[in-house]
Amino acid sequence: MKQYVGLDVSQKETSVCVVDEVGQVLFEGKAKSDPGALMALLRKRAPQAERIGFET
Repeated sequence: MKQYVGLDVSQKETSVCVVDEVGQVLFEGKAKSDPGALMALLRKRAPQAERIGFET
């Protein structure tokens, strides 16, 4: 199953939304704006991410 990720990045926190190929929301949440924290979240919630887009 393809997964698509949207990240809304700010200095302290990043909002994360993961949807599948038909647009169903699989996960919505937040993580610290830290590369390690974001990678851990994406590995857990979107291991099959096809694309990742972000807004700053």
